[in-house]
Amino acid sequence: MASTKKVGIWIRVSTDDQAKGESPEHHEKRARCYAEAKGWEVVEVYHLEAVSGKSVMGHPETQRMLGDIRDKKISGLIFSKLARLARNTRELLDFADIFREQEADLVSLQESIDTSTPA
Repeated sequence: MASTKKVGIWIRVSTDDQAKGESPEHHEKRARCYAEAKGWEVVEVYHLEAVSGKSVMGHPETQRMLGDIRDKKISGLIFSKLARLARNTRELLDFADIFREQEADLVSLQESIDTSTPA
């Protein structure tokens, strides 16, 4: 039997989101529910609540997450929507390349993107 997929949850909530009542806890709960439904184990949560959207790649929490991907501590990352992962297409493509190289999955709840499935 295959071992349980270990995933991380990415929490980066803008001040606009928070104004709409979308707390980091709300995002984490949704991501945990998704992981549970898939039978995945959440082993890490990455918090970037106070980080501006200009560039997240250089942030220590981003580096920690990428290290966990490379070390195979996690093999997937769940986040609320693509705009929360990266603020621009270049950065998003960089993330996608890194995840593909490491055979890890990106899961965006809002856009219903889940690279762990063929669709």
